[in-house]
Formats: sequence, structure tokens, C-alpha cells
Amino acid sequence: MGACLLMLGCEQAIEVDGTRLRAEYAVPLIDSEVKLAELVGDIDERVRLTVDPDGLLRFSYTDTVPAVTSDEVFDELNGLARGLPLPITRRREAYAFPAPEDTRLTALRAKAGAFTYSLPNPYAQPVRIVLTLPGITRDGEPLQVRGELPAYSGTGDEPKLTNVDSPLDFTGYTFDLSGGELVVEYAIDGLDGEELAPGRATIAAFTALEFDFIEGYFGRTPYPGVSERLEIDFFDNYQGGTIDFVDPQIRVQIRNGFGIPARAVVDQLSVESQAGSTVAVTGRVVDEGFDFAYPRTPGNTALTTYLIDETNSNLKELLATRPTALNYRISALLNPEADESVIGYLLDTSTYTATITVELPLYGSAADFQLRDSFPVNLGEQYGEITAVTFRVTTDNELPFDLSLTGTFLDSLGTVVGDLTDGDLLVIRASVVDAMGNTTAATQATTDIPLQGERLAQVRRASRLVLNITFATSDKGSQAVRVTDRQNLRVRIGARLTVNDQ
Repeated sequence: MGACLLMLGCEQAIEVDGTRLRAEYAVPLIDSEVKLAELVGDIDERVRLTVDPDGLLRFSYTDTVPAVTSDEVFDELNGLARGLPLPITRRREAYAFPAPEDTRLTALRAKAGAFTYSLPNPYAQPVRIVLTLPGITRDGEPLQVRGELPAYSGTGDEPKLTNVDSPLDFTGYTFDLSGGELVVEYAIDGLDGEELAPGRATIAAFTALEFDFIEGYFGRTPYPGVSERLEIDFFDNYQGGTIDFVDPQIRVQIRNGFGIPARAVVDQLSVESQAGSTVAVTGRVVDEGFDFAYPRTPGNTALTTYLIDETNSNLKELLATRPTALNYRISALLNPEADESVIGYLLDTSTYTATITVELPLYGSAADFQLRDSFPVNLGEQYGEITAVTFRVTTDNELPFDLSLTGTFLDSLGTVVGDLTDGDLLVIRASVVDAMGNTTAATQATTDIPLQGERLAQVRRASRLVLNITFATSDKGSQAVRVTDRQNLRVRIGARLTVNDQ
């Protein structure tokens, strides 16, 4: 301040009989221009100020629930297929593959597991053995075991073709279950070509199977979502008045990696109001849910966007409650139409996520919309030589709303010690707008705030300033207006200081 005073012109004091009476100084304090285009971006981790293609600004409150995975399906299937014996009593056997209830599997791919076999020769002649599982392939080749065994002597252990001590790693093998069964073909033949029957204890087995891809019909299955809470701080400092948004919406985006037809089911969707009540969202989205797209190719994802607005819900009513949080839980219903002809797939890495965004466009009207906030002050006695201050606030405004304020000074105990203003002060005057609510011309307002005598003494005792701010759009809130990234606000604040230096 001292440097500023040396550089500024001033009205010098008059000296009478060697006594210095008064000096007045004009001090510029602030000359700042707010460019709304520069404000676009993240406000915090869940809030963004975005701009539409036409320049309209909007607050976006966003939350993404933790990803829902396919673990539940794979855990159940892996548990069922943990140990799968294949006793062989005929030259061709067909086995039902274990699957969860109401599920019809057509293909699977193993990411782990072992295959073992024990194939004895109970005959008094050498034999040639071929074990084939035609529906199980890797790199296009079916799983096959070949070998020859010598004749059985009739005593002791039968000759046996086996890998029990060194199981086959089953990673990467694919099951083709399109025929509904797992087929095992077993040929045990004499060297002259005579077809023989499998001996007792002829068996193959899968152990510790785990899968990373499954295909088929998975039943009409509910898939639980996760409960979440999205805080909305737009009304945190609200004190009174009304505000009406044009076309607000809740945007639900689902990014789906499940290759299965699915429907979003809204288990919970409600807001907490500023008054402490809970108000449920109602309408078609809650009653019917909505279908969301699914990918047709493994590894891809599909994105679905569903808008909740005043045409399909009671959103306008909810905003009238001045919400402070949105509580929601969105689940999924797989194969909602129970159409078994639709074949889907799952990867063990498949997920779907739901992102909820509450969008409040800065397009609407406000009448006596009041906010309150407080700021620490500490003038104390450090400017004791100042006997009067007049602050001059000049604004050049392209924003389509008025801003008035009152201020109250509190001491450290919270006791009111004085007022900043004498009644409401209009410090920002709304810009001129057209019939569509678009700004056509800036307006200027100049306001003086004098502090002297007892009022200045009160300010010196204050430790906090409480501001009550009132917004009203053009024509006292009777017209809906648009706030865009092209609108600016210039604020200039100066002070005229009166100093006694005796």
C-alpha cells in the first residue's frame, strides 16, 4: 500500500499553526476481468464446468460406480468344473458338461487346468489306442492321445497308457459344446484291426479347470449393482429465493464389456434435499429400466447413454427441493427377454460400469436466489491513522443477472458488531438480453460503500465478514437467460482513504 500511495496523486492536508489536519488518497485496489471461457474445466474430482457447442455453460456433477465384473459367473463355473472325470466304457461316450442353472453353454476356453488319462490293455494281444476329444481343440487341432501297449500276461498290473505323473497342461484349449455334449471317442484295437471294448478302469479326467472365455445362453439372470452417493454442492450456501433450470438432466452412461443382452434396472434413485428429506425419482426410467447395448466381438465395449429429464421423470420437482446429494443403485438383468436363440459371451475380464452425471445448464431464471458465505477479516488497529474509507465498486457486466449484497461483521465470539452496507447494494447490473435470453449489450454499475466513524470502528473489531448475496436474472427473474463462455465480467474496486496525521 505504501508503494501505491507514493505513486498516486493525492489531495494534500492543510497545515494550520504547525498542525497537520488531513490527507486524502485515492487507491486502486482491484481491476480484474473474469473471462468465463477460462473457467471451463475441472472444479474438483467430481465437478466440471463444461461448454456446449453453442457456448452454453453447465455444471456437471459426475460419479462412476466401481466396475461390475464377470467374476460371479466364472467363479460358479470354475467351481462346477473343478474336477471332471470321464469314465470310458464304450468306444463313444457323450457327457453333459456341468453348467450353472438355466445356462446353456456352447463354447469355453481354458486358461488353466490339467488333463490326465489312464488307458489299460486287459487283452492277451498287443493293442493300438487312440483317444480323441473332437470338440476340444487348440490351434485348430483336436485333443488326441495315441499309443501302443503290449499284451497283458494275465497276472500283475495290466499294461497302461497314462500321464498321471505328468498331466497335460490344458491352457488355451477350447471346448465346442454347440452340440450340447462333450464327446469322447476311444478306439482300442488289435494290431490286426480287431475292434475291442474298453477295459475296466479306463478313464480320463480334467482337474483344476479355469476359464477365461465362455459363450452361450446364460439365463435370465439379475446382476447386482453397487450403491453410490453423488454429492451436489450447487445449493450448499442457499438461503432463499427460487431458481428454475431449463432442460436439466441426469445422464446415465453404461460402458459394457458383457457380450450379452442386458437391461438396466433402477433399484434406487433418490435425492436428499437441503431440508433433510429424501425424495424418490419416479417415472419410466424407474418403472421400466432401459436396455443397453452390448459388444458382439470379445474384447470390445459398447456405450449406451440414457437421459433422465422432465419428459420421463419428476426431475423438475426434485430440483425444486434443492438437492444436496443423489443416491442410486443400478443393477443389470441379463437376457431380459429370456431368448435362448441369442448367444452371448463373457470374458473373465469383462466389466460394465455406470457413470451418473447430474447436469445443471446455466440456462434458466432466478428470483431472489440467495446465498450466504463468510470470510475472515483482520483489520484490527493496524490502520489506526485512517479515519474514513469509501470503497467504489465499478462493474462492466455481460452476465444476464443482477447481484446485490449485504454484509455483516462478526467478532471472534460471533456477535454482530456492524454492517458493511446500509441495506441491499446492487453491485452488478444484469446485461441486456434478447427474447431468447442471450446477452446483447454489457451494462455498467457503480456503487460506493462508505465506512467512517462508528462503522469503521466496528469493522476494526471484526474477525469475520458474512455476505448475503442475492441473484436475479433479467427482469427480476421473469425471463430465462443463458450464461455462455463468451460473457465476461470486469470488476474495478478502488478506495478513497482519509488519514489524520497529527
